[in-house]
Formats: sequence, structure tokens, C-alpha cells
Amino acid sequence: MKKYYADYILTSAHSSRSFPVFLKDGEFTVDEISGRVLGIKSRPSFKTTRNGNSKKKENKRLIIPGFINAHAHTDLTFNHNTETPHIFSKWVLSLIEKRKNLTAGEKIGLRVKAFKSFIKSGITTVSDIIDPASFYDIKDIKAHTGFAPRIKGFIELRGLDPACAVQKIEEFKTFLQKSSFDSTGISPHSIYSVSENLFEEILKLNEKLKLKIAVHAAEHSSETDFIKGKGGDIAENLLPALMLSKFSRPPVCFRSPVFYLDYLKVLGAGTSLIHANEIDEEDIDIIKQNGADIIHCPRSNAFFNSRKLPLKKILEKGIQVSIGTDGLFSNESLSILDELKYAGKIHPEIPPSNLLAAATVGGAKALSISGVTGTIEPDSFADFIVFRIDKNVILNEENIYDLVISLKETDIMSVAIGGNIVYDSRACGFYANNL
Repeated sequence: MKKYYADYILTSAHSSRSFPVFLKDGEFTVDEISGRVLGIKSRPSFKTTRNGNSKKKENKRLIIPGFINAHAHTDLTFNHNTETPHIFSKWVLSLIEKRKNLTAGEKIGLRVKAFKSFIKSGITTVSDIIDPASFYDIKDIKAHTGFAPRIKGFIELRGLDPACAVQKIEEFKTFLQKSSFDSTGISPHSIYSVSENLFEEILKLNEKLKLKIAVHAAEHSSETDFIKGKGGDIAENLLPALMLSKFSRPPVCFRSPVFYLDYLKVLGAGTSLIHANEIDEEDIDIIKQNGADIIHCPRSNAFFNSRKLPLKKILEKGIQVSIGTDGLFSNESLSILDELKYAGKIHPEIPPSNLLAAATVGGAKALSISGVTGTIEPDSFADFIVFRIDKNVILNEENIYDLVISLKETDIMSVAIGGNIVYDSRACGFYANNL
């Protein structure tokens, strides 16, 4: 059994838990075999050494649940520059050019870079979109590093040709058998890259598999133009460049991507809409009625100059929201802390507690792993971050959320997955032998 303690512990960013969400001078115990939390409690004080002598503390410690990155593309871990296009079609084509000659070793290197960035910034669970062309075995990553965050691998499906739908499903089944992730989901890429036939085959297969579905939706205004049959960047530039001109106009037009997904019966409690920033009140009502959730990627949306997600209206409807970084090629970093700071800047009307909830317990719900991680509660995995805070800071249940969002990656002392410290800024960094 292991014990962890801190001046302050935030057990959950969700205020309706059946146990205390905030503890002063708290501790929790972890089963060393399972990596799960056994119990949590307050303790009188730990400001003395083992022999009882007084101990002067230079800083205080704060423990919170590990962040959950609800949407990432680890195979897109390229740094963009001033020449990187911000127009979606040109960006996709430049990405294809960067990826076309990558070796297997280079592809692994991109993911190792991403995983190091995730863990160093306090991300303990990642939802990774897996392009079949760059499918990977997590064992290969650990062979190079010895560590990795928890991974929900969403195997991506694309195919605008209706005649290829069954073939794509058979290919998906092959990759599903090879999956070595902690859990697996299915990701029909988008309404402009997946035919109606393929969507139907995916839903038919998923009646048996019961996998979580994640689909890019309403990310760009040109996506709405496409489904309305009005042309736009995707229809006029992207699809022709990919030799898919004959699919540039949808067989049936709809008022929005959300209305089309509703028609296809894709929306439901087991579906996440990635981005969804180009939506209106009617779309929000449909999302709510179907019980789908939204994965918000604020900095990636800003990269493409897309509309700001109407987050206040979404939360007022009771729709579940989580936070994702997307890929590095459309972002400045792979840090959820950075994502939260930017989200706070563009959504000043949203309480910091809601933003932090989206980055922890909200992410767990989006990945269908509630109770597994995202909180520090009995039976959940002990996935957490230890922050260093100034000794003069006094926290309570009200101000802790503002404090967390103001912290930086350099304030992280250590990160744990399943009760094992996998990163320690005070020592040698990453601990490859703890996973």
C-alpha cells in the first residue's frame, strides 16, 4: 500500500460527488498491485518530520486528478511555422506532404514526442485518433520509452465511395483485433469523408461492439457549406485535390452537419462531436435531445479562424463537454493547462470550475471511463498531478479552480499513473520502469 499526501487535495472538479471534493491536509492510499485508490481522508498535519521535529516548508503541495486529453492526433506531432497554411484545404494537403515519406521509426518518434509532452504537462489519459495508415502498437512505444499515458484509441474510418463501405468495415475489424490500447473506440472521420453507406455499416457493426463513437463535426464553416450543397473550401478545393471531385456535392442536402448526423442516427449517448464550434441553437437542441457530448479544442479552432464554440449555451443545456488539444500541427503545444488558459480567455463567462471539470471528469465521461480516472476516489485509478504552490497561498473550495488554471507546467512537481510516479521534475524527469 502506498500513501500520498498534500497540503491540499482536489478529489474531483465535479461538485456533486458523494465524498469531499476538497481536502486540506489530506491523504489517500493506493493499492500497489491494482493502482487503484483505497481511501481518502483528512489528516491533522504533516508539517513535521518522522522524528517529530518541526519542518520548515518552502512550498506547499496541491494534488489534483490527472488531465484527460479528449482529442488528439499523436501522428500529427509536427511543429507548424509561419509558412503553415491556416486555410483548411491547404493545411490538409501540406500535412499529407509532410507525412508521405515518414519511416516506421519516424512515426514512432512523433508519438514518443507527443506522449512525453502529455505526461510532462500532467495529462494521464489521452484519446488518440488512429489513422489506419499509421496504426501503432502501444508496446512499440513502451519499448522506446517504458511509459505512456492511458490511451483510448479511436480507429479512424474514411471512405466517400459508397461501394467501398463493406471493405472499410472489414479493414476496421482487422485493426480492432490488433488493438493494444487500454480501450478502443471508432471514429468515422467526418461528414465530408465518410459516405452515408459507410456510416450505416459502422452503426450496424457497432450494435454488437458497443464502442464509443467520435466524429469530427461542424469544425469549419466550409463543412456547413458542403452539406448544404453550396460549395466552399472543402467541396471546391480539398476534395478535388484528393481526386474526389465527384463527391463534392452531397446526394442530399441538409441545413447543418448536426442535422445530417441526426438524420443518419449517428448522434446518441455514445457519440462525441469533435470541435462542433460552427453550431447554432437548433443544432444544440438536437445534440441535447440525442444525448451526445462535445469535445472542445479551443486553440485548434482559433488556428483555423473558426467560430468560437457557444460554450455557455451548451453548458446551460446540460450537454457534457470535454477538452482536447487536437494535433500539434494546428496548436502551439500539447498541454491541457495551456488549453484551459486559452479557454478561460475566450470564455470569461464560464466558471473555472466548469473548465477544470471538462479537463478531468468530463473527459472521463466522454471516453466512457467514468470512475476509472478523472477523479481521485475509492476504486478509481490513482492518476494525479502534484503541483508546487507558494507557501503563502491559502486555498479553499472557492478559489482553488482559479489557482489551478493559473498554474504552469513548471509548477508540476510530479505526475502519477496508477499510483506510480512516471514524471518527477525534481529528479531525473521520466521514470521508464514504473509502468
